[in-house]
Amino acid sequence: MNYRAHRIDESPDVDIRMKNNVSVPSLPSAIPGVARVTRDSAPETALSGQRGASLESQHTTTDNSDHQGGSESQTPITANFAMAPRDDVVQDSASLQESEYTGVSNWNVRDDGLRSIPSFYPLEKSSRYVNESKPSVVSGRISDCCRLMSLQASYDDKAGTASLTTAERVEIHLSLWNGNEQAPDCIIVEAQRRTGCPIIYHKYTRHILDAAQGRFDLTKYRSGSQLSVMDSKEKANPKSDGNDSLLALEIAASLIKKDRMDARRLGLESLCFLTDPSRTGAQTALMASRVVLFGSMQNEDDDDDLEFLNDDLGVREAILSLVQFGELNEQGGVCQEISDSSDDDGNDHTQEKFNALLHNLALAVLANALEVHESYVNESSSDSKSPENTNTFLEESYDISHRELIDSLLKVLGQAESKPHDACLSAQCLRPLLQASKKARRKARDMNAKKIVATALEVGQRTHVKLQTETENVMRQLEKNDDENQDEDDEE
Repeated sequence: MNYRAHRIDESPDVDIRMKNNVSVPSLPSAIPGVARVTRDSAPETALSGQRGASLESQHTTTDNSDHQGGSESQTPITANFAMAPRDDVVQDSASLQESEYTGVSNWNVRDDGLRSIPSFYPLEKSSRYVNESKPSVVSGRISDCCRLMSLQASYDDKAGTASLTTAERVEIHLSLWNGNEQAPDCIIVEAQRRTGCPIIYHKYTRHILDAAQGRFDLTKYRSGSQLSVMDSKEKANPKSDGNDSLLALEIAASLIKKDRMDARRLGLESLCFLTDPSRTGAQTALMASRVVLFGSMQNEDDDDDLEFLNDDLGVREAILSLVQFGELNEQGGVCQEISDSSDDDGNDHTQEKFNALLHNLALAVLANALEVHESYVNESSSDSKSPENTNTFLEESYDISHRELIDSLLKVLGQAESKPHDACLSAQCLRPLLQASKKARRKARDMNAKKIVATALEVGQRTHVKLQTETENVMRQLEKNDDENQDEDDEE
């Protein structure tokens, strides 16, 4: 077949003539109702308002010129850019539309500052459409929800985004968008999981999205209650899980001593489970806590036949090294000095991030162990042994690491603004130590503990409810009057 094409210059359309002069209908250069695609838009970037406005006006002018002769004019659909607020927008609009949120918000998004969803950008399934609410109200609700759930949050008011980190080290990214074509008069709240357990991620995301709609229920979030530390049934059989607990502790200790990052993390996570009575049982948690605090599974007053653990297990030394120095040596033991060596292969940042993770896990293990030991002392009605055991633990920890444990915990608490989860665990460690020992309270006061705790308390009141609760408990112990029995601890 013989084909030939002929272009009519006076018309913007293309007319194709085929064999036997059969004419095919002309193809318009711009199709009505179809978005004009210019470039891909990333959700994290935004075009300038002036450039976006000029592009939109350019496309509108071109499309109108293409349809001047039509009998019916249609409004062209332009590309959906993520544009920043234009400079020519009236700046008083924020004052005209004041936020309905009455609480203290850490996320202050302007009512006219939300971005539109970029072209070809699929929304996550974990998103929610919020109707009849202003952006400032939605961001305020989410901010308050994050404070009540004790999430570490970093907010970007201009972009309408937030980066959240849970106590379980799950990282969540939130974005507020203007409504799309299907729902133009609403706000879209989108959550994305960056790292961490997907089950824990969905647990937190469900509450955050409910809070965006004003339906957050704090009682449902707190519904999971922990088991009693000393359960009566388990106390009746103290030898029940002794051998299994010993085997689990030996495995955890061997993992911590390995030089692989994943092995050390797994070993510390195992210790977190073993010292948590709500997960492993009271008797197992008590045995593991004794190993963490005193290096031995057997109590001095017990007459049972549980196998004795020597100090060469290395669990106590590893926990103290991570809590006080933030790292382990090559054998998984105490690191006397923080290494200042730097590698040229770019692994410094990875190693620092991994040591921060191990430091957090070690704080959690120590906090669990101290809480379990305190509950055991209260249940056994041997309150006279509590100050003696606490002072023994503090003295032995100093002999091992040559650094005061109280001072190390206060330094961690002083970083509450940047590391609220670590500061919360540090406060959980300080409270039982200060409650049991007057000597520890006097040392803490000499280290300017009240000022440090007050600063952390202010951070907790703004952003972290759990940190607020724990620091209030520490402050109560620091304010105790110890003058009447001041010589009790001095006899030792």
